[in-house]
Amino acid sequence: MIHKNRTLSIIVLLTSIGIVGFATFARVGGQKRRSADPAILKEGDIVFQCSVSAQCPAIAQATHSPYTHCGIVFIERGASMVWEAVGPVRKTPYAKWVEHGAGHHVVVKRLRDAAALTSEKIAAMKAEGEREMGRPYDIRFSMDDENIYCSELVWKIYERGAHIGPGTIERFGDMDFTGPDAKRILKDRFGDRFPADQEVITPASMIRSTLLITVDSVGSPPAIP
Repeated sequence: MIHKNRTLSIIVLLTSIGIVGFATFARVGGQKRRSADPAILKEGDIVFQCSVSAQCPAIAQATHSPYTHCGIVFIERGASMVWEAVGPVRKTPYAKWVEHGAGHHVVVKRLRDAAALTSEKIAAMKAEGEREMGRPYDIRFSMDDENIYCSELVWKIYERGAHIGPGTIERFGDMDFTGPDAKRILKDRFGDRFPADQEVITPASMIRSTLLITVDSVGSPPAIP
């Protein structure tokens, strides 16, 4: 009887471990899930997706990355909101934001040194973001303060609010405009003047930043067109 009880206890224990392990995999191994979990999010998280806008293929070709849009998460009245620059700058509920991406694929990144985001810095980041609300979208991807694009918004919120720069500022000349969509967008927006020395911060640069770690990923990224 003792032997049977001991065997039964071991089976129950192993089964429990298996269930917990599966639940953890389903939660952390995000690429197996098809729906996003807002409960994972924390203030200051950066979310990435491949948008379905007309310029998405061009950005993907120029940066060699399927991630063409990003936003920053802040919690408002218990709800996870994505602050994003889509013309104009606005706040979008996280679940709705995920639906706007190709295949509902999303990657959530967080500052590796999470302790660096003190409550004071989060407040300063929010204040910086609020100043940008309603600002028009910048189709020429300039780093000035007149108009603003998605990754510029996130970078400025971090850099000005927390004095942290996730991602590396590049030049247009460092990017690849040989793809047909990239060539078209370049011609449409700049004519015959190639702005080789113009600085730009891209979603691709930010998602590759060593200052960030992945905390969630849902679905699979689309192929680069």
